[in-house]
Amino acid sequence: MKIKTAITEKLNIDLPIIAAPMFLVSYPELVVAVSEAGGIGCFPSLNYRTPEQLREGLKEIRSKTKKPIGVNLILHKEHNPNWAKQFEIVMEMKVELIITSLGTPRTIAKEIKANGSTLFCDVTTLKHAQLVAKSGADALIAVSQGAGGHAGNINPFALIPYLKKEVGLPVIAAGAISSGSQMAAALALGADAVYIGTKFIATPESRAQNEYKQMLIDSSPDEIIYTEKISGIPANWLSKSVQRSPEILEDGPKKIAAGHAGGEHAVEQEYKRWRDIWSAGQGVAQIEEVKPAGEIVKQIAEEYLQTLKGLPKLS
Repeated sequence: MKIKTAITEKLNIDLPIIAAPMFLVSYPELVVAVSEAGGIGCFPSLNYRTPEQLREGLKEIRSKTKKPIGVNLILHKEHNPNWAKQFEIVMEMKVELIITSLGTPRTIAKEIKANGSTLFCDVTTLKHAQLVAKSGADALIAVSQGAGGHAGNINPFALIPYLKKEVGLPVIAAGAISSGSQMAAALALGADAVYIGTKFIATPESRAQNEYKQMLIDSSPDEIIYTEKISGIPANWLSKSVQRSPEILEDGPKKIAAGHAGGEHAVEQEYKRWRDIWSAGQGVAQIEEVKPAGEIVKQIAEEYLQTLKGLPKLS
C-alpha cells in the first residue's frame, strides 16, 4: 500500500507516517519496525549518552533495515551539550532525515543538504516557522495543541493551514493523531504527513516501562497536564505520573534552575525527569491496547482509506 504526498516523495517512503523521536522510548526496535512497515522511524540522539553509543545504535539499525530513518537533534547547548559531535556522526552514517528542535539549523542546513539528507524542524508558531524556513528547512513539523512532549498551544485546525499558507513549505501534522481518520483530517487541512508519538509508546518495541504503557491505556485526554514546570518548556504529561511527585508542580522552577546549570549535569537531570514522569499527548483517547508498531502503521493506512471512502458525497 502506498499513499503519495510531497513528504513520501521527499523521503522515499510508502506512507506519510513518521514515528516521532521520543526520549527514553524510541530505540532501534521501534525505529526498524516503523520503517519496515512503510513509514519512517525516528529517535532522539539524546537517547545515547555518548557519541560512540550513538554510532553503535545507528549501526544496529542499519544492520536491521535498509529503509530511511530519522534522528532528532536538540540544538540547545544547555539541553544537549554534545549536539555538534552527534551531528558529525549522523552525517557520517548518512541518516536520511534530520529533525531539529529547540534552536535554528542555520549553521548546519547546508551540510545536511550536501550530504543528501532532508531537514525537518519542529515549530509551534509562525515566527519560529519563518525562522527555520529561512535557515533552510525542507518541511515544518507543526506541533499543535494536544501533542505529547514539548507541544504548542495552537489548535491543529488553525495551525496546519496557517503555516502552509504563510510559509509555503510542506507541513507535517503533530498532535493527538492515533488513527487513520485523524490522519485523513490532517491531510485534508493541508498536511503532507503525520507525526505520531504517543500511539507508538504503547507498542512491544518501545522501551517505555510496562506501567507507562498501561497508564496510556487507562488515561483519558482530560488527564493530560500541560505545564512548563517539569522540563522548563511547556509540555504535555500524564497526570497520573505527575501525581506521584506532586511537589514538582510547586517547586519545579527551582529544580529546573538547578538542572539547567549547563553541560552533562543538565542532561542527567533531563534523564531523571523523563524517566520518572511520563509524557503523553491527548491521543491517549484512541489507545486501548499494546500493539506491534508495524501493525499500527498498517492499521492507520487502512483506516485512512476507509475514512476517505466513507465521507459523505455531494448529491
